[in-house]
Amino acid sequence: MATDTKDILIDDLTKLKAELISYGRIQIPKHIRKYISIERPKSGPCSGEKVIGLEFGGKRVKLLISDDPERFVLEKDEKGLIIKEHNRIRARAKSLDLRYHAPGQLFISIENRCIYSCLFCTAGNISIPEKRLLDFVRKAIDSGNIKSVAITSGVYPSIEDHINKIERFVRIIKTSYPDISLGVEPVVKSDEHISRLYSAGADEIKINVQTANRELFDRICGYMDYDKIFEFLQSAVDIFGRGKVMSNVIYGIGESDEDVVKTMERIADIGAVPNPRAIRVNSEIKKRFERKGCRVGEVNPDRIIRIAQILKKILQERNLSTKNLKTMCFPCGCCDVIPFQDI
Repeated sequence: MATDTKDILIDDLTKLKAELISYGRIQIPKHIRKYISIERPKSGPCSGEKVIGLEFGGKRVKLLISDDPERFVLEKDEKGLIIKEHNRIRARAKSLDLRYHAPGQLFISIENRCIYSCLFCTAGNISIPEKRLLDFVRKAIDSGNIKSVAITSGVYPSIEDHINKIERFVRIIKTSYPDISLGVEPVVKSDEHISRLYSAGADEIKINVQTANRELFDRICGYMDYDKIFEFLQSAVDIFGRGKVMSNVIYGIGESDEDVVKTMERIADIGAVPNPRAIRVNSEIKKRFERKGCRVGEVNPDRIIRIAQILKKILQERNLSTKNLKTMCFPCGCCDVIPFQDI
C-alpha cells in the first residue's frame, strides 16, 4: 500500500488550508464584506449559505461566512485582507471571484432536481429553463475570464433524460466555443452514455465512486451496483484517455484510512484520478446520516493532509497527476488539499 510519505514536505500554509477545510467557516465583519465576492450555493451542504473563496500563498479555500465569533476571522488593513486565528495573523489573502462557482472556471448544475436521495446531497426542486442556463454560460465565456466549463446535473426524471440533457448542453456549448475545455459529471448506466458525452465534445469526465467501500455506498447512495461504477470508470478511461477521468471519494463517514487508500489505488489502477473529499455537512444532512447509523463529523486536518500525501504517492507510482486536468475540482482547488499543487 502506498503509504510512505516521509519525503513530501508540508509547509505552514498547507497546514493552514487543511485547518480551514476542517473547521469550515470564518467570521467576517459586515464592514469587510463589500471587499469580497460572495457565493450563495443552490445545492450541496452549503445550500442557502454565504460562501467566500480565499487565496493565500497559492492555496485556495472556500469557507462558510459566519456572523458569530469563530476561531478564524477575516480582517483588513492598509495592505489588504488578513486571515487571523485568535488574534494571530496566519496569512495574507485575497478574495476569489466566485460569480461562476470556481475561479477561472464556470461550474454549473443544469438540473437541481434528482430522483435519488444520496445522504450528503441537498438537491433542490427548481428547474431553470435551458435557454436561461445557456445564456448564462455564453455571458460567462464571452467575459474573457473563463478558461473552462464544467457541467453537473441532478438525475431527473431518469438517467436517460439526464444524459440526453447533458449531451445536448455540451454539444451546444462546444459548437459555439470549440476551444473551451469542457468537463462533465454525470450518472451513467451504460458505456454508450460515456461515448455519447465524449462525441458531443466533453474533454474530461467525472464518474463518482462516492464512498470508500460498498457497504457505505449501499447505505448512503445505493443508486447503482458499486462494482459497476468501476467498470464505467474503465470504459471512460478507454474512451477519454488516461488522466482525463476523475472520481470523488467522500471520507469522514465511518470508513478507515485503509478503505480510502484501497479505493484510491483501485481508481488509479484504472488510469483515473481519485478525488478524496472530506465530508462537509449541515445539520439536516448530519441528521440523515445519524438515522442511517453512519458516523459523520468534522475531519481533522492531519487526516486531510495524510490522505493527500498518500494520493500523491499513488499518482506518482502510476504516472498520473492532478495538474493536467483542466476542469472541475482539481484546477479549482478550493475544497481539498491537492497533490502537486498544495503538496
